[in-house]
Amino acid sequence: MRLHTTFIGGGPAGLAPLVWAARLGKLPRLAEHGLAIVEREQKLGSGTIGRYAITSDTLSETFIECLQDSADTELSALREHPATLEIAAHRGCGIPLSTAGAFLNALGDAMTCSIKAAGGHILVGYEAMQSQQCWEGSWLTRLRSPVGETELQSRNLVLATGAMETRAPLLELPVAGKPLLPRFSHKLMLSGEVLSNGGSEAVTRRLARTRGARVVIVGGSHSAVSAANVLLTKCGSIDFGRDAITLMHLRPLRVFYPSAADALADGYAAFTTDDICPVSGRLFRLAGFRLESRELVMRALGIGGRPPEPRLRLHRLVEQESYAVAQRLLEDADLIIAALGYRPNALPLLDIGGKVIPLPQPPSPLVDQYSRVLDINGVPVPGVFGIGLAAGFVPSGPLGGEPSFRGQTNGIWQWQNGVGAMIIDSLLT
Repeated sequence: MRLHTTFIGGGPAGLAPLVWAARLGKLPRLAEHGLAIVEREQKLGSGTIGRYAITSDTLSETFIECLQDSADTELSALREHPATLEIAAHRGCGIPLSTAGAFLNALGDAMTCSIKAAGGHILVGYEAMQSQQCWEGSWLTRLRSPVGETELQSRNLVLATGAMETRAPLLELPVAGKPLLPRFSHKLMLSGEVLSNGGSEAVTRRLARTRGARVVIVGGSHSAVSAANVLLTKCGSIDFGRDAITLMHLRPLRVFYPSAADALADGYAAFTTDDICPVSGRLFRLAGFRLESRELVMRALGIGGRPPEPRLRLHRLVEQESYAVAQRLLEDADLIIAALGYRPNALPLLDIGGKVIPLPQPPSPLVDQYSRVLDINGVPVPGVFGIGLAAGFVPSGPLGGEPSFRGQTNGIWQWQNGVGAMIIDSLLT
């Protein structure tokens, strides 16, 4: 099958550009040149998001904004779906990711109808194994399913293959000067294990017979703070004492505010003008914690008159003295939770000669500011785009974001708006 564009992955990130195209009435134009979506699960939609037992760090209305002012009848009809109405009832708050997953599955069903009606192809139950560049510049992608293998040839690829959190990087990544593994393999969990369904029960089983249990969470990300929230709110049978949970982080913990004036009114002045988004005026728009995580960080930092959380202490890794203290904390901990990020689960790409095209490894981003996938030398791979968790995209220019931001950012709103628009416009050009 020869196509113009193949999307590898039909989860929230893979669907997002197509949702934007449907909403703007551009989906038929994209599909008329040849469009396919490949998804290894049995349907488009939620991907793995519903497997996590935490609340979103995104307002509920963000998930359903894509249904407003839509040129696509399937999206418009979804406004009255029970999953949509449940999300709408939480306006102004976060929602359980299980609820978000139910909506995204409904969105996947609607988009399946829209894509097929536009003439696109959907291949569920297929896993992409690799893609090789052909002599004329197109990409030949090999797919595998329980019933056999097949191939798709397309001018463009959009990789939305998700990300993974594994222990392998912990063998090399230094924390306070030394890697966590193999030293602490007997008492280490990954943040994803803690945040997933059954995670709090797993922690409780580990610490059930430990008196005065002490836990160290390594990392300063949303996952790290969410793991602390799980311990504090869902492991009630464990009697965590004062300073029993340590959040060990490298960068300062930032707090989101709608504006600098709101922050100052709250007594929060740890920012400069470079921390303000020039498009929205928001403070720490990208780097700041939001919703439940924001509240916990504000309590830990003593911001806005919040009562302190005596069970949680912060330990920032800033100098050799803090490293020595960190090593003692790690040694004394009964459980260590590593929240040091995800790595992109990128599809293997081969050049015309069949050799693997080396791709960047974290912390280097997989994509550039136009969402084009880069090779290890930072050169865009022709016709290949990337989107999703751990792709490393950083908004700039009209997409906004504070100039001081370092790292990567992800979010369904960005994917369904500016980032998705950029990818679709590139494909249609």
